[in-house]
Amino acid sequence: MDESDRDLLDKQLWGTSPSPPPHGGALGLAFAAVFLGGLMLGGILFAHQNKPTQMTLPDAATVLSFLDKSAQ
Repeated sequence: MDESDRDLLDKQLWGTSPSPPPHGGALGLAFAAVFLGGLMLGGILFAHQNKPTQMTLPDAATVLSFLDKSAQ
């Protein structure tokens, strides 16, 4: 590899760098903060009322039939 090949390679690889971007940690922290803020905001805006679930007799029979078949 001679000097002209090295110059050409340097021109082709000018945008690559082995070092991380200068503010990479702050950018990652900002993304995490926006993500968590969106989760909290969504939880507040779209909160639903928890209603106790009622199991009816056909539902219980279905569950018991599945348990009975799995034991075989």
